[in-house]
Amino acid sequence: MNADLILKSSRIFTGLSPEPVSGAVAIKGNKILAAGPEAERLAGPGTEVRNYGNKLIMPGFIDAHVHYFVGAISASDHMCDAISASTSEAECVEMIRNFAKEHPEEKRILGIGWFPANWNDAPLPTKQSLDEAIPERPVYLISADCHTFWMNSKALEEAGITADMKPKSGSVGKLENGELSGLLFEPDAFQPAMAKVMDLELEQMKQVHRDFLRHINKCGVTSISEMSADDYNDTTYRNYSVVKKMEEEGELTCRLHLYTKLDGYTDFTKALEYKERFCSEKLRLSGVKGFLDGVTSTFTGLLLEPYADRPQTRGVDVPNASQEDNTRYIKAANKAGLPVRLHCIADGSVRMALDMYEESRKANGQLPFRNTIEHIENIHPDDIPRFAELSVIPSMQPYHLTLDFNEKIGRIGRERCRWEWPHRSLLDSGAELAFGTDYPVVDFDPFPSVYAAVTRLDDDGKPTGVNPRERITLAEALTAYTVGAAKAYNRDDIGVLAEGKLADVIVVDRDLFGIPAEELKEASVDLTVMDGKIVYEK
Repeated sequence: MNADLILKSSRIFTGLSPEPVSGAVAIKGNKILAAGPEAERLAGPGTEVRNYGNKLIMPGFIDAHVHYFVGAISASDHMCDAISASTSEAECVEMIRNFAKEHPEEKRILGIGWFPANWNDAPLPTKQSLDEAIPERPVYLISADCHTFWMNSKALEEAGITADMKPKSGSVGKLENGELSGLLFEPDAFQPAMAKVMDLELEQMKQVHRDFLRHINKCGVTSISEMSADDYNDTTYRNYSVVKKMEEEGELTCRLHLYTKLDGYTDFTKALEYKERFCSEKLRLSGVKGFLDGVTSTFTGLLLEPYADRPQTRGVDVPNASQEDNTRYIKAANKAGLPVRLHCIADGSVRMALDMYEESRKANGQLPFRNTIEHIENIHPDDIPRFAELSVIPSMQPYHLTLDFNEKIGRIGRERCRWEWPHRSLLDSGAELAFGTDYPVVDFDPFPSVYAAVTRLDDDGKPTGVNPRERITLAEALTAYTVGAAKAYNRDDIGVLAEGKLADVIVVDRDLFGIPAEELKEASVDLTVMDGKIVYEK
């Protein structure tokens, strides 16, 4: 059988061994015929052959943790992302004021990227400054970690936010006098606001997706997810159906894995209906997602011991339910054949998740799929070996250590920071890492994340955190971003270059194994092939 396309290089990282091999990748239709020295022999009269010299050919990057729908809007012209560079509340408000003046056609003013750590740990903002700047249109500003909404009075009114609301988890911010502050903490609390952010016309939404997919393809990413734990409602079904329509029209150029809501459910009939409806190689419901805590930046990450800089708490308004109730949800989901992914930032939530997965395993027996824990920004060392013991995937985002800007040293103390983002320790214990970005928290470009994992340095070459011993090798980082992430999605048809696998292949603009580590973050992609088709070429 002759190949349709052959990509040749002296440096091919197949994902099956830590060192690159010389040869080619042969593709027929949407499958790989062969990868390695023998692949060149599959050329025929109609085969397109491309020689990339010593540039690295590898599997397409698989981003294990993405918030696709809010990410698509965040990357669009409808959203102001310039506020990520703001250094104070006043500067952020001025940026949003200017954005509003430049976009009179927008019925809502949307922004993403403000972060207290970038404001010298100034007090959290309130609606007052936004009301003064933009009183006539609703303003919705999402924090950089996507765990807090900051809104003006017009937005609070439009979204139906009231002071007496009692979300299942998180909280509605209030001033000392009991009035709404303009802040909403955690997904359950800001769900009404997120619905407004997502409220675009159908054609607008399709164009947002097209533009977003082009950016993803340019980054060499061929598989992603929707990890926002979408509830079973009209908004969710509409969003999923838009993407399915694009798939049917040949416009879906990245594999998208959907995760619906775990929290509060023991009957997953609706999730299984979605699974039957969305079940292709490119678009599928892959499981359910839950939240056990928030983030340490706003003291909602659940710790085993109190915060160093707020000793009266181990975490605010978390978890969203008792451990007993959360265990029931997980057992029921696993019994229904649904993998579970749990948001766990801090050591308290990580331990709770492992305990609950252990209970589910006892109740349901050996599972035919893998559950995951997401983020794991700090952990107790006693819990590290439990990932391998329980066959749980640690799904982590290495560039978040850079983004954290050493904030946790103040939040949880230097001793506990020894165990933040513990990539090396987890690998050495037998765990299989899965890497991603948590987009829109971090851009899709995988190379800064690979650099961060390999060096434990920030973009200026300065140490991040207090534990450089948690560095991993380049091959380990690439494996986490391909093979490991595929396992997080419970897929064995992607993530490696081998006969019979789906043809998701990229060409990097250099040999990553032949350059100094500090140059990793400068790499880019020359070619992206997804499902056997070229979807990006530099």
